[in-house]
Amino acid sequence: MILLDWRLVTKHALRSIVRKQRYSSKVPSDETLLKDIMNESSSNDVTTLDEQGNAAYRKKSTLEQFQTKKSLAAQDPNYVPPLGPKYWKSQFRKSYQKVEKGLSNSLEAYVMKNMDVIESFNKKHRKTVEQRIKVDLNKTLKWKDVISNYSLRSAILKYLQIESSKELTPFQNRYFALMSAYSSTVAKGPCGCGKSFSLLVSALSLRRSSARGKGINSLIIVKSNALVHQYAHVTASILRNMSHGKNFNHKRVAQFLFRGTAEEEIQQEDDLTDVQYPHILITTPQRLLDILSSRGMDFVKINALSFVGVDDFNTMIDETFLFETPKKAPIVKLMDYVLKLQDYRRSHNDPHPQVVLLSDDSATENLLSQIKEYTKWIDWKKFATIGKFGEEDDIPHYKFVGSKSAVSSVLIKPDFTNYKNQGELHVDLFDMHMSDYGETSKSWLDTLYRSTLGNSMSYKKHRNIKWSSLPLAVKLGQLEILCLGLSVLLNGKSIQKWYPRGKKGLIVHADEFSSKQVVDMLSKKTERKVRQFSTRFDLDIFDSSTTNDELLAINVSSLPGLTLKNLDTIFILGIEAIKNEHTLAMIMGRTRPGNGLIPESEYGFFAQRDNKTDYIPRSRTFILSSMTPDGYYDPLDRNFLMRSFVKNGLVKQLPIVGVDEPWTKDMVLDYERAMNGPEANDNFETIQFGGIDYNSDDEK
Repeated sequence: MILLDWRLVTKHALRSIVRKQRYSSKVPSDETLLKDIMNESSSNDVTTLDEQGNAAYRKKSTLEQFQTKKSLAAQDPNYVPPLGPKYWKSQFRKSYQKVEKGLSNSLEAYVMKNMDVIESFNKKHRKTVEQRIKVDLNKTLKWKDVISNYSLRSAILKYLQIESSKELTPFQNRYFALMSAYSSTVAKGPCGCGKSFSLLVSALSLRRSSARGKGINSLIIVKSNALVHQYAHVTASILRNMSHGKNFNHKRVAQFLFRGTAEEEIQQEDDLTDVQYPHILITTPQRLLDILSSRGMDFVKINALSFVGVDDFNTMIDETFLFETPKKAPIVKLMDYVLKLQDYRRSHNDPHPQVVLLSDDSATENLLSQIKEYTKWIDWKKFATIGKFGEEDDIPHYKFVGSKSAVSSVLIKPDFTNYKNQGELHVDLFDMHMSDYGETSKSWLDTLYRSTLGNSMSYKKHRNIKWSSLPLAVKLGQLEILCLGLSVLLNGKSIQKWYPRGKKGLIVHADEFSSKQVVDMLSKKTERKVRQFSTRFDLDIFDSSTTNDELLAINVSSLPGLTLKNLDTIFILGIEAIKNEHTLAMIMGRTRPGNGLIPESEYGFFAQRDNKTDYIPRSRTFILSSMTPDGYYDPLDRNFLMRSFVKNGLVKQLPIVGVDEPWTKDMVLDYERAMNGPEANDNFETIQFGGIDYNSDDEK
């Protein structure tokens, strides 16, 4: 016996069956029949009067009905008993059963005729994610395995300057396998594994189903204007390499939205008016929300999307509370609107769009659980993760910073002896004391979590209080000390072997200062050329063959996601530019080889360290921090750097100045007291944190 899944038969099929059937019956229509039954006067009831003259109704007995019919027949030989409700109900039931039988037979015949279609539907839509994957998971994928369009594949390979047989990175291997199954994902991976490029290529190569009708096919949301410019740069480079790529309108393929000047924003809206259905729309969340609120939901045709991708998603929400905040982040507002719109304006039967959320290695299980709890963006039946999402307090399995990336911490001690009289500021440089990481997980966990004040939450509060209490003049004075210290470092002999003249480097500064302020101040301190980094024109500046002696300055918020090929030297001006432990991994991850990808071999197991005497790093990051004139450095800042080095995979530390900071027993004792809070020290009522007096009596 064949069991039929009646839910698979559509309403359209059922209606077509009913139209083909022509049933004839002498029974009146349902409406007429029910009206006759309701209006028919009963001849089987008898009315009696009680002693008070009130009327009472009762049904005649069978004998009384027989006697009544017999008497009427005796009076009139042509008498025919009337048809009562029982007759009509019986006739209606027979007719209904006849119609139902006819429909069932026709429906069963239709289902049997189309059983192969129904079975193929079941096989397609009742598979797991692994069963729907269309590529061979037993081998490492190559670009020719994941991009079927020859022209697009050739253009991508020309842009990458590799052969079609080149294998994908491990992240790209799993990513494109999930894309072939039309599955949604939350994907995490280290810097330089090809996340952003994979997102763009999958959106470019995704074909649009004709059932969805006209509309934008893919929506990619990025954090900053800098990332929009990078996507525009890469997209234009790929399209130029396509056949006839120089002759067709690129705006039909991709358009880009970002907050800019009035002329730029007007031009963006004019482009969307002229070409309403680009294949891809790349935007920042704030800019798209601006257009939706000012021009309405019908201006941007995003009601039938096939693909929604968000790059660096975890950096767009609160780093601590994620979704559990009083006010929704712009990206959450936009995603809620876009995904709801797919239902409200739904005019097709195709699946909901793929949703891809990319994050860095700092994402944990808490991110996944809150996405499930607070959003309705993803079809969880067609979902799989990329990367391991552990608990917040776990030691990572793999390094967040590559083993070939080294860090050098430089302390700058100002000398104001001749400043009042001659206006001259002098500085002395020291290599920060490098504490030993230890060899066991217990020592690493102690570094990260054992201290009362040496943790992320306490340090964030401490830094905010300290930084907000400083006047602007003091902050600018600190910036001047940092710029002078960088100038002295660049002129020193110890750095010439790594950073000789004629080489380019990147300066990263805190968001409190503008790049123009940094450039103006540093230009007066050094002979090297210093200018602002342009996210539109300088994306390939470190990859060029020119040997200009240049330093380019950029604020830290514009840095996430940028791929800077052949960049190997970064200078961080002030610890304030490192917002949290994961920001250090993001900054150091901007250094890349010529192909823009960091080799997987650099991201080994967490505990692996390269202690070879002939260790040569691929890239170096120099962290410059200012001390007080008496040589004091905030213990909490020192602890923050140590925790950052440990958390990101026991980052390789190298000296650069050649002179170690004084590290006495008293300094060690002061450091321990600061880490465990003032209550651990009964002999001192006041402990100084970076120039701020903390009095234990204030809490009483």
